[in-house]
Amino acid sequence: MAGWIKGDPLMGMLTRQPGIAISAATSKWIGDNLQYGFPLTHINFKNDYNPGMTDNNKNLALIAHPEIWIARLPDLRAYRQKLLTLLSCAEHTRCARYMQQDDRDRYLGGRALSKLAVAKLTGLPLADISITLATSGKPAIAFAKDEITAPAISISHAGELVVVALTYAADIGVDVELLHNDVNLDDLMGVVCSAKEITEVNRQDEKSRIQKFYEFWVLKEAYLKATGEGLSADARRLMFTVDDVSSVSLLQGLDNRPAHAWDFFLRLYDQRHVLALASRKTDVPELDDTRYTPTRCMPVFKDALSLLREYCSEK
Repeated sequence: MAGWIKGDPLMGMLTRQPGIAISAATSKWIGDNLQYGFPLTHINFKNDYNPGMTDNNKNLALIAHPEIWIARLPDLRAYRQKLLTLLSCAEHTRCARYMQQDDRDRYLGGRALSKLAVAKLTGLPLADISITLATSGKPAIAFAKDEITAPAISISHAGELVVVALTYAADIGVDVELLHNDVNLDDLMGVVCSAKEITEVNRQDEKSRIQKFYEFWVLKEAYLKATGEGLSADARRLMFTVDDVSSVSLLQGLDNRPAHAWDFFLRLYDQRHVLALASRKTDVPELDDTRYTPTRCMPVFKDALSLLREYCSEK
């Protein structure tokens, strides 16, 4: 959808309650998000758990919350030459097809950051990590040893940001867009939004109207990346509502899964970019199971600069 705007690159709180035990994993998540200035909402502490599980007896630690790694274009430019060594031959060929250097850096950043983040998460050597593409274009992580379960992955880039999301036990999609104040909303809404969403956008003042449209846009791109449908689907058939504190509700999906199988996270990042994460759980109880309380699995935000420095400073 980003390609619809000329010049756009690629298509692409906590109150600690008495008597509540918080695991080390959640404590770290709280600290990471507060570091980036994100308000923490909808935490259900009774479902908190330690992620030190193993998969296929490989002692591969699973993450309790999705990870969102964020790299900035100036940092990717600075480390370009070393990061290029992480690309496969096919990735080098595809990277070279982009006409603009910034577009090449965004593509390079998405691939390189994905591999570095997965290596950090799993402890596996970079040589054992590759990225494959489904026929729909959806990326997936592949390991040299098939018996090791790989995390789901999603990549997005816009403006100055490259974003990579990782998680286990869910399908995941992430999208980031640079806010453009000079877009023709009426034209774009007719392609992206349902009638109900158009009404919600037009209910805002002019500044909020633009942001509200982008919120629907990134939510739909993130959803379609998670399902693997991408631009082949009619985004207008998807219906969301977003309240004043960026809490998201899915009113109508395109799959046959119940709405409570999905988690959504929406934020205005650095006042210039809108970011959305969509996560579809692979194992969800039926709603008539009274013991089940739907909860939001909030992401952990990670600045990629330290990861880039660590790799690029190696001999």
